Amino acid sequence: MKYILVIFYFLFFTLISVFSETLPYDYELKLNVVYLEDKNLPTISNKDIRTILNEAESELKIRFNANYIHFTYMGKRSLKSFFNKYLKRKSSFYKRLAPYKYRFFSGKINYQPYREKIKKFLRQWKLLYLKEFFDKKVQEKIKTYDDVIEYLFKIYLSKLKKIERLRLSNGKYLINRRNNKFNSYINWLVAMHFQDLYDIIITTTIIIYDDISKPYPHAVLRYAKVGGSSFESPKRSLLDGTAAMVNLFEMLTDIKYFKQPYHSRKINRMLWNKIIGRFILAHEMGHMIYLIPDVYDHPRGCLMDSSFETMDYYEGYKLLEKYPFPCPKCAPYVKAREMHLLADYLMKKKKYKDAIEKYKLARKMTPRKLDVPYDFYISLIYYKLAKAYLKLNDKNIAKFYIEKSLHQNPNNTKAKKLYNYIKRK
Repeated sequence: MKYILVIFYFLFFTLISVFSETLPYDYELKLNVVYLEDKNLPTISNKDIRTILNEAESELKIRFNANYIHFTYMGKRSLKSFFNKYLKRKSSFYKRLAPYKYRFFSGKINYQPYREKIKKFLRQWKLLYLKEFFDKKVQEKIKTYDDVIEYLFKIYLSKLKKIERLRLSNGKYLINRRNNKFNSYINWLVAMHFQDLYDIIITTTIIIYDDISKPYPHAVLRYAKVGGSSFESPKRSLLDGTAAMVNLFEMLTDIKYFKQPYHSRKINRMLWNKIIGRFILAHEMGHMIYLIPDVYDHPRGCLMDSSFETMDYYEGYKLLEKYPFPCPKCAPYVKAREMHLLADYLMKKKKYKDAIEKYKLARKMTPRKLDVPYDFYISLIYYKLAKAYLKLNDKNIAKFYIEKSLHQNPNNTKAKKLYNYIKRK
């Protein structure tokens, strides 16, 4: 059966590659990478990081046929200086997120005011898949999404309390009681929103998932920490304001609480780098570049699968080795995104009519469920269509698309500026 499945996937993706349009041979995505070092925790060498980046590039070629993705390593930087510069607590962006932030050492999570918001978030997955994250006794008690919320937050809080009690080998607490700004995922959201230099950040600090409004089951039910994430970084224009972070804390820590089956295996440095590059970093690139969300119902061996079975890094990596080909359910995301990237390429070449055709195709091809808000992304495509028509001096159609952009996302600041410009013209 396994070999029949392999043959089916091979034929499926051969047909896709033959009949679909690809990016031009000279197309490149060069991503700036930095390592933000936490000097209180174990570190890694520049040589290891370069190997990890090479492994990620190779995996992206296998999963998405992405020969155009390349990394530029910019070296090590201070985690402290990064947060001093970019964590803007007085900003409206921070104030919007602050109500959803778990307060370290408070001993409680008040999620009731956000119950409906949380329920809406969890409904993007079928109840059947959510139940699989719990043990069998709890599964039998879960009948509704409200039940999921109840049991999820019980476990979530217990994980948080446990982590807050953990100590390092030197006796210090893992989560510093006075200075823990690096450890908050909400704080990372803010810092990444304002940073302007990097497309990918690698770090080894412990990052707690403290956004109670979006309790990703694979995150909060495991260790309530973040292994990686994609972020809004509006000042990074390469991928329309998107950046990513990869956290290697769990791969380096000697704290027994975080020990996983792969820790007990004899893993040499080469395999260690492969696991990070191919299973962890490449997964985040799937979010960042192709906007593929965390999925629980894709075929085994899918790079983007975040189901319970693939939570162990070693086992997840071995699944990638076992099924070395693209996932058919990820293909629509890849093709839609590449159509968008092709349109951007044509715009730079001043081939505006061709770009318009590709933007329209990208709009039609884009799946409804994305790693970013759907309305935000579609508004972006409409905005670019308006710009393309304006380049052709077609003010009326440009106005039509900029209005569609603002209807899709009234908060699109670039669209607002372009709309005002068109009105004055």
